Amino acid sequence: MNNRNPTERLEDELDRAKALGRWLSEDEQAELDRAADAVATRVETRKRRDRKLVILTGVCLLIPPLWPLALGLTLFLLYPDTMARIGLVAGIAFLVGGLLLAGVLGLAMVWLVQLLF
Repeated sequence: MNNRNPTERLEDELDRAKALGRWLSEDEQAELDRAADAVATRVETRKRRDRKLVILTGVCLLIPPLWPLALGLTLFLLYPDTMARIGLVAGIAFLVGGLLLAGVLGLAMVWLVQLLF
């Protein structure tokens, strides 16, 4: 914002004051500017990540064994929040399932050892 001339800055402040119904203090203005910068940074980061995922999806489409990964990446690009939740639930389910399977296999080994000896 520092590269703009003072007239444009004053006009922006006037428009903002009209929209809010009052003039903002220096601290309030700085806080709004920081919030706007944070939002812009998040949007840019998301665009950069999506661009990388699109390229990775294209590469996965070219290699037939990676088609399931391409499907997952496509779903993540289309529905990022929903797929993040589904991924979290699936990860927890795999973890619990793995622990249960390890327990069952351990019990089966103990039973087998007792049966043989």
